[in-house]
Amino acid sequence: MFEDYPLIVAANRDEHYDRPSAAPCLLASTPKIIAGRDLRAGGTWLGVNERGLMAGILNRRLDGQPLTSTDVRSRGLLCMDVLNFESGRGSNAFIHDHRFRYNPFTLLFADKQEAYVSYNDDRNIITHGLEPGLHVFSSAADFDLRSAKADRAYSLFAGIGPSVKPADTNARASIEALQAVLADHSLSGSAADAGDAICVHRDASGTVSSTIIYLSDSRSEMFFCPGPPCRNSFGDALAFDLR
Repeated sequence: MFEDYPLIVAANRDEHYDRPSAAPCLLASTPKIIAGRDLRAGGTWLGVNERGLMAGILNRRLDGQPLTSTDVRSRGLLCMDVLNFESGRGSNAFIHDHRFRYNPFTLLFADKQEAYVSYNDDRNIITHGLEPGLHVFSSAADFDLRSAKADRAYSLFAGIGPSVKPADTNARASIEALQAVLADHSLSGSAADAGDAICVHRDASGTVSSTIIYLSDSRSEMFFCPGPPCRNSFGDALAFDLR
């Protein structure tokens, strides 16, 4: 949508409050990766590498509850696997031949040329290419299930339009525009479930952090907000020049 910023990502991470994690940092890896770290299973929920490849994973849940089995590989490890590739196309080939079992997930991976979304059905992983434009993904149990929450997020992101694009002189204004959507608490109609808000607050789980990524042709910048974006601020950029 923006010629000089082929990929912009704005994401909330919803998780149990007692699940330990580390904020995004530069990992000592080849290629270099900036990603958060799940300290329980060792994977990540979102990251970007120095080749300009971004990967993020969402758990799919039924009525806000996880669909889980203990006899499967951690979904965050798959996200980290993808970040070791140089392009979306290379990641897609890897995913196509991948046969580990995981709990239900939606995996997004993209570079400045191509973007893909994958979801799983037992051992099978189904992948679709994404056309240029605005895309919203949620934790709905059925991958293609439309929801009032996703529709509201789409409408809010679409409504901020050109202000999403970071200006060289005022990148903070772009972050504030995206943060306003990530921090939204409104519910649709008669909905009473706090999980239907974009920024989630429950007793045991909710929005624990937010991330904004800007990927240009030559540089990647990641901004991280520790805690829910309605109460906290995004810090300075974690960035590197792309190779």
